[in-house]
Amino acid sequence: MAKEKGVLEKDAPTEPKFSIASLGAHCRELFGCSSVAFAGATLGMEGEYTVSEMRERIEAWSKKEAH
Repeated sequence: MAKEKGVLEKDAPTEPKFSIASLGAHCRELFGCSSVAFAGATLGMEGEYTVSEMRERIEAWSKKEAH
């Protein structure tokens, strides 16, 4: 039974990844933030991210203290 569970977890679909530009184009719908806030949260980032990963990044960024 343990092997079956391992197989199911391995075969479970993963969350799709999207480019930062694609996520930014839909930031209001996906994250409830403006394009300016999204740009600030993703400054210097490259690559592809899941919606969940980006949501965590934006939430962490929005909690930072301004300098």
